[in-house]
Amino acid sequence: MLAPVSTGRNLKKADVGGIHRREFNKIMAIASAVIAFGGGQQRSSAATQKDPLGKEAGYGVSAAAFNRARRRSESLIAKMTIPERIAQLGVNTPAIKRLGVKPYHFFQQALHGLCKKGPVTSFPCALALANTWNTDLFDRIYTAVSDESRAWYKKHGGGLIMRSPPVVNMARDPRWGRMEETLGEDPYLTGTLAVHAIKAMQGNNKNYLKTAATAKHFLCYNTEDDRMTADASVDPRSFWEYHTRAFRACVEEGQVFSIMTTYNELNGLPTTANRATLTGILRDRWGFRGFVTSDYHAVTEIVKGHHFVPNLTEAVAISMEAGCDHGAGPEYQKYLLKALHLELVTESDINRALSRVMTVRFLLGEFDSPKAVPYTKISPDVLNSPAHQALAVEAARQSIVLLKNKNHFLPWDIKKIKSVAVIGPMAGVCHLGGYSGESDVRISPLQGIVEALGGGAVGGGSTNSNWLSTPNGRIITHAPGCSVEGRVNHADIAAAVDAASRADHVILVCGSDQAVDREGHDRKDITLPGAQHELIKAIYKANPRTVLVLSTNTSQAVVWEQENLPAIVCAQFAGQAQGTAIAQVIFGHYNPGGKLASTWYASVKQLPPFHDYSIIDGRTYMYFKGKPLYPFGFGLSYTTFGYSDLKIKGSPLVAGAAVTVSATITNTGDVLGDEIVQCYIQAPQSPVVRPIKQLVGFTRIKLKTGESKRVQFAIKHEDRALHYWDEKQWKFVAPPGTVKVLIGTSSADIRLRGQFDLLP
Repeated sequence: MLAPVSTGRNLKKADVGGIHRREFNKIMAIASAVIAFGGGQQRSSAATQKDPLGKEAGYGVSAAAFNRARRRSESLIAKMTIPERIAQLGVNTPAIKRLGVKPYHFFQQALHGLCKKGPVTSFPCALALANTWNTDLFDRIYTAVSDESRAWYKKHGGGLIMRSPPVVNMARDPRWGRMEETLGEDPYLTGTLAVHAIKAMQGNNKNYLKTAATAKHFLCYNTEDDRMTADASVDPRSFWEYHTRAFRACVEEGQVFSIMTTYNELNGLPTTANRATLTGILRDRWGFRGFVTSDYHAVTEIVKGHHFVPNLTEAVAISMEAGCDHGAGPEYQKYLLKALHLELVTESDINRALSRVMTVRFLLGEFDSPKAVPYTKISPDVLNSPAHQALAVEAARQSIVLLKNKNHFLPWDIKKIKSVAVIGPMAGVCHLGGYSGESDVRISPLQGIVEALGGGAVGGGSTNSNWLSTPNGRIITHAPGCSVEGRVNHADIAAAVDAASRADHVILVCGSDQAVDREGHDRKDITLPGAQHELIKAIYKANPRTVLVLSTNTSQAVVWEQENLPAIVCAQFAGQAQGTAIAQVIFGHYNPGGKLASTWYASVKQLPPFHDYSIIDGRTYMYFKGKPLYPFGFGLSYTTFGYSDLKIKGSPLVAGAAVTVSATITNTGDVLGDEIVQCYIQAPQSPVVRPIKQLVGFTRIKLKTGESKRVQFAIKHEDRALHYWDEKQWKFVAPPGTVKVLIGTSSADIRLRGQFDLLP
């Protein structure tokens, strides 16, 4: 095995003598990266195609349209002066009136809705959306988001190149401050959902992009407190089998048109200056045809945070040489001309980078008549339209996960309820999470519950008890009891206990927000912050008819609560309609069917060190051997489902073929419900440690009482779950043997088992 620490550190400190500075930068970047990862020069079949855009993909802009846009961009660039070209490689670019180039703003944000001040629609946060396991829902949500992006652009201008939506860094550790922005811990689930988001954002027109999506952050970015200086030391197997898989899907399957680098180092080399990843992997191996942008000021951190080169002139040169085409900050605009004069970059380097960026702008229709671009017909009326508001409700409902429901404690019959106490620091607020638009519709849990009981608008509430009476005579009490992070205040808890003791039922809404963890700030523990545990215990003692709703951005170690409370509902920042969805679940108007896209651990003691990027060291459901609080893929329902009649066809599986796995799922309970059927495999024995199990397929189905449906999964020979990265051969290999097939309702609840033979 090659050492995970590269030689870049030593090279950069060496006496370079008479070597030309540009050659020094080039040698340093290539040598350090290849030693770290190996195989960077190898090309996949996708990279060797004539052009991966077009008929091969079966959707989106055609190869002809892409090539036409590239030629037009090169023609336009040839008419620009050097300073004009450089000025187009920053966040805010000036107009070039004589050439018809308008000012442009890079980038817009659309992680789970357009990040603008309303009217815009805010859907559940990315991690909550991943809990839906619903590709069709992703198509509809991100079609709505891209519609609103186009509508906003038509009304206000700005830009159509998004710094999102897919954050495809893996949720390997719940302490990471940006876990809420991810699509979970599994590379297959993440890659699948990200591809659907990208396709819906970029559209299905053969000549134009609807918007340009950006997959971020490339690569191995999972810490916040030290993200400007951290070095992610990654072993080759974890790198190829885990951290890169979703990005590969975004490029090869999603045909994403932008990739963003990270702030951190990867095995000793800043990712924004890593030629092996930005050129060797993205372009040579995967056939990426878009442009690479740095994260905001990431080029500056090559000097300031990592001390990799002594000044920003060399930082922009080494970044561009590595394959970073665009600076999401002012660095390229300020220092590229000097780098050119010092011969650290060439004019052709600048032209190549700008061509990649301008090709995307041409594909967005910026330089064509609006009549020729079909997406210009989208009206501003779509911004938080009634249809999008209804979709936000549906997305919120599908994202909710029922974690516990002892003795059918839920749902509650709303006709029998006389009084309800709504308690907890998250009850009166509608938290949307990071990178959220300011929607003009924000329904808090309290508001949703009051409306469900027949009441009207309510305020956010204070630390004291607030009594509300609905028109039908029901009484509602609201008492926060504590703040999210604050210490115990006995008077506040006493007021909440008093409210709980007087009510028939208690809805306790607790969790965390951006004060606890966010971009730039990791959390040290995974328990509920502040005095919330104390509040929960006091409320349950006062009234055992209590349901806990977790309105949170990430997982929480609610061990005592799981052992004692009768019901727990997970509503990870579920968007502008979260209160409506929560109320519908509690009162039985909707049967929850979401499943966790990440493992919920019982304690940080179950986790490897935070900065350990090796997936094999007991991380995620694939390698974790302990007992989690809630396993990956877990979620309950108000009904039950039966699994039967497993069939496997196509064994033995040979290169170029696929096996078909099918099973019958039946609603054996009393109410309509959704089931998320999950297909896992256990790979054949091999010389290395393989995952305990790996997800290879999933589907969300709706079943009436007594109804049965046949589900089917195809497992192809080239499926990455069947392969492992051979560190001696520096390639993926699939050893022959018996593959076990596991069909279940979660990673820990397998209902059907079978097997097939795998041949080389």
